[in-house]
Amino acid sequence: MTPEQLVDIVESLSVLTDLPRTGWVMRGVSGPESVAAHSFGVGLTAMMIVDALREKGGSVDGEKVLRMALLHDAAEAKTGDIPMPSKTAALRQALGEHELSVVREMLSSEQAEIWRESEEGESLEARIVKAADKLQMMIQVSVYESQGRGKLSEFHENPANQRSQGLAFVEACHRIVRQRAGWAPFVGEGTSETR
Repeated sequence: MTPEQLVDIVESLSVLTDLPRTGWVMRGVSGPESVAAHSFGVGLTAMMIVDALREKGGSVDGEKVLRMALLHDAAEAKTGDIPMPSKTAALRQALGEHELSVVREMLSSEQAEIWRESEEGESLEARIVKAADKLQMMIQVSVYESQGRGKLSEFHENPANQRSQGLAFVEACHRIVRQRAGWAPFVGEGTSETR
């Protein structure tokens, strides 16, 4: 990595600090978190998931998890934050190809590979980041609702937003969020394996 590359990458990603999360904007949340704030939240959540898994004897590459968490929305610096409900299967496919191209232009080859692995979601580290992404979002839904900043029931009524990636610890966290927020539990909660 050269000094020029570092400056280029940080400049390219700096737009994420001012890019509000579109899902919140669409639902009228005032002063919503930015994509960069969300990435920080995902990193923090992922770090704690790693700690919890290690406490149970698990072996996890924590540095890789944090790198994935920091970069998981990097492509949005160029594509913007396109909300899930807008993504058809065809759009998801085309967007995935475009995002990979954007990431390869914007990041170092090592960083682009970390991003790609995170997107594929097959390694334990990538699954942790995907789980942290949903868990952080659901905690944020709870926070916004408790602050009276929006009625966001469609988030907590959608089982896809509670994906734990097969991690029992994350599933337990989702249950706590749901209980504290007063949301109904999902049928089948408590069925994930510990991995």
